[in-house]
Amino acid sequence: MTSQTDLRPLSTAQAQAWKDRVLPATERIAEGTWAVPVPIPDNPLRYTYSYLLEADDGVAVVDPGWDGDARLQALLEGLSGAGYTPADIVGIVVTHYHRDHLGLVPALLSLQPGAWLALHSHDIESVESFRSRSSRTTPESAMALGANLGLPAERIEELASSFAGKARSASSDRTVFAFDWPQNLLRVEDKELLPIPGRRIRVLWTPGHTFGHIALHDEENQTFFSGDHVLPSISPNIGLDITSIGHSLGDYLGSLERMRGLPEDVAVAPAHGYRFDGLHIRADQLVAHHDQRLAELRERAAATDDQSVYSMCQGMEWARGFEGLTGFQLYAALMETAAHMHYLDMPVPSLDGGESGR
Repeated sequence: MTSQTDLRPLSTAQAQAWKDRVLPATERIAEGTWAVPVPIPDNPLRYTYSYLLEADDGVAVVDPGWDGDARLQALLEGLSGAGYTPADIVGIVVTHYHRDHLGLVPALLSLQPGAWLALHSHDIESVESFRSRSSRTTPESAMALGANLGLPAERIEELASSFAGKARSASSDRTVFAFDWPQNLLRVEDKELLPIPGRRIRVLWTPGHTFGHIALHDEENQTFFSGDHVLPSISPNIGLDITSIGHSLGDYLGSLERMRGLPEDVAVAPAHGYRFDGLHIRADQLVAHHDQRLAELRERAAATDDQSVYSMCQGMEWARGFEGLTGFQLYAALMETAAHMHYLDMPVPSLDGGESGR
């Protein structure tokens, strides 16, 4: 058991790798369950854990990871180490549609076309929205977004340049999200059991990081696959999804409250970081974090007449300091600020012209 303030790592190797900023080894974490780290290129998160769930008729893959040949090779090596080949894959589960979770889905489906693919219906809708929105993102729309958020002229140009950089790789982004949905597409809903023979893996709808975010509860091994909903040392961005920013923080706090319904000693297997014990404690810590963010906004609102998202963002504490936020990090911070402002019933301008997805 953990103390009232500390989380206990359940994998010394994973915790040390996270501390050392290196890729950990594939690890068997429970009966018929493996954690395979799949690298993320040029990203401080460094890797996503793809989980392999043994089934009576093969293996299911949770969150395959970022797309690309090197990442696919890492996943296939982990699959082989667990004693499987792509032909053994019976299904793929995606906790949410961000590229570091969904990116390798097209590659796996090309290797095993008969596999089913499971996402929450809201994130299927988000993928469709992203496909449409990414093709409409222009420097002009980015400039308009910056103006709506209250950025000064020089920072509007910075934001537009960041979007221009993303536009240069947009063909790759669209390739990732433009794959054809498989015939066996499962629109999973809250409390459903996944169709994995021999396992009791229950879907929990945990909106917040995305509106369709799901977590998974292995009821026999008492393992909670938390995706990005609950991470051991960082807070997931809340507000990055423009299509659901109007209720993202309220949903997230409700999803954290729901964690109290899971056993206190359940093992948490997150998408990033390391496995840990102390789900209820971590949920309390994350609620306290957002309470502090809301307090910072109230204080900022009382101190200035400038109620723009940019101004409010300046009044919040950031790990790199506000001036250290550049490019996409600035955009993510502004979206998180907007979500907190909406939660406090503060005016939030139109966010048309931006795009979500990591």
